[in-house]
Amino acid sequence: MPIVPVDQVSEKSFDYIVVGGGTAGLVVATRLTEDPSVSVLVLEAGDANLNDPAILTPAAFGSHFGKPQYDWGFNTIPQRHAGGNATYWPRGKGLGGSSAINFLLYHLPAKSDIDAFGNLGNKGWNWDMLKEYYHRVEKFLPPQTQTDQMKFDLKEHGTEGPLEIGYPLVLSGLEKPYVEALGKYRINVSLEPNNGTWLSPISVHPVKRVQSYAANMYYEPNASRSNLVVLTSAHVAKLLLSKQSDEGEMATGVNFLHGGKEFKVFAKKEVVLSAGAIMSPQILELSGIGDPQVLQKAGVKPVVDLRGVGNNVQEHIYTGSSYQVKEEHEDDYLTFDCLNDPEELAKQKELFLTGKGAFGMLLSCLAFVPLSALSSEAQALRENLISTIRTGIDAGRYPPGLQRQHQVQLQHIEEKQPSCELILAQSISVKCNTRKPKRKYVTMTALQNHPISRGTIHIASNDPLEHPVIDPHYFEEDYTFKFNRRLVQQEPLKSILVAEEVFPGPSVQTDEQIADFLKRNFMTTYHTVGSCSMLPRNDAGVVDNKLKVYGTTNVRVIDISIIPLHIGAHMQATAYAIGELGADIIKGLVDF
Repeated sequence: MPIVPVDQVSEKSFDYIVVGGGTAGLVVATRLTEDPSVSVLVLEAGDANLNDPAILTPAAFGSHFGKPQYDWGFNTIPQRHAGGNATYWPRGKGLGGSSAINFLLYHLPAKSDIDAFGNLGNKGWNWDMLKEYYHRVEKFLPPQTQTDQMKFDLKEHGTEGPLEIGYPLVLSGLEKPYVEALGKYRINVSLEPNNGTWLSPISVHPVKRVQSYAANMYYEPNASRSNLVVLTSAHVAKLLLSKQSDEGEMATGVNFLHGGKEFKVFAKKEVVLSAGAIMSPQILELSGIGDPQVLQKAGVKPVVDLRGVGNNVQEHIYTGSSYQVKEEHEDDYLTFDCLNDPEELAKQKELFLTGKGAFGMLLSCLAFVPLSALSSEAQALRENLISTIRTGIDAGRYPPGLQRQHQVQLQHIEEKQPSCELILAQSISVKCNTRKPKRKYVTMTALQNHPISRGTIHIASNDPLEHPVIDPHYFEEDYTFKFNRRLVQQEPLKSILVAEEVFPGPSVQTDEQIADFLKRNFMTTYHTVGSCSMLPRNDAGVVDNKLKVYGTTNVRVIDISIIPLHIGAHMQATAYAIGELGADIIKGLVDF
């Protein structure tokens, strides 16, 4: 059924209500409505934004940030360990959610990352189980012309899923020298992730030249189903809960806002929260599910005492160092810097019509490596980390559940699992304001993928339109930054790039200067997890291994907020897989 007006929803009943028409939410709704006897309502707070060139153009990533039509525009509170700076957190708003405005990278995490879910008390969750759902999502389209960096194994990909996955239409030319320089540090090309360097697949159809995302690959092909109802501009305010003796609270429906008015709609079976890692915990708390102290302070009556809601928040962060391409080599390489020139921008738009130019290029040359591959100080860093964790345990700062998470992280470091990420970015850093017109740049980017600190996301009032308070407790180490400086001194990069660093520049050298630079210039990678963690309830869990919210009979959370321990990967593949698995759990097809 096409997107409907509010009068076709208000005071009506549906078998399932899916809150959030984003990445996982549209997967759940599409899969549940494969049964024509099942009715599903999707409530999406944003607009539809269908057939929008600003979304469909591959290299439009980042252009949506700060635009309310596409982006929620969240901000953290000032960070005590980051120079008092707040950080901007864009998130997708509209059908498709963040799959509409992400950076399009599609790949899987390391096996150890997924097996950790089961090791933390989630029976049945492991790599072998979830891999089936990763494959179910994907329709992998091998490249017609393959480069040395495009290493893939067809057995590691799905070929019949809804989401069309390929490789970038255009390469910059910098990928080959970058990979060769990494090889000097024994970081070799990997057949498939996730330990080594390779060119990541992306969510773009190589012939159609449009982005594949949840709205155009899952929803639109099935929009004519009479049992699939979607209402946009519907901001959910809270769940309608009814006490069911000792079994817990039952969600009978939801309250939502539309056009400045409040409405109700009812659920005959379940309510599924797929509002993302920021808004799923917000909706639970607005409904009275959470830490009573947080709820009472915000003016919400506690209904279910569930103190893990909005806690255990983990986020990837990154920084980078920028270098100029030598002028004598500029014609050999393509970068995004040309898009800053209005005349060149128009030219690149024309080139894209034939599958050429910067709009067909993406940030897809990556490396996932263990800490030991990047730093000669890896053992000392590990020992310092162990000491920090043990001191925290002795001081009572880490509850038992968090202690178990840290033990898994320490084990991964000992086993040399890939905990760090490097990205080749074909442009100058967005933080740099010294770019020379018509020059070309490259930024060596480093990511911290397995943070030790844990943050929080909580409501500050009972107003559903007020953004929650986001405190990620950011903390940054400097070892990956130092590695990138060494990397550019290796051939063939050394012959391509101007020796003097453009950003942050030669004035940042000492450990103290580097630490200050990182605190003032790191950025988020928009990969928030953990705010509705899938953990045992005694370990501050919010949902069980079947994604049902503790203390309720029929409320589930199905999005990446349920990830209890962060993974070393970009998130969209896992968001889709969680949606696919969640739908099968609801159907009763998964027996843990």
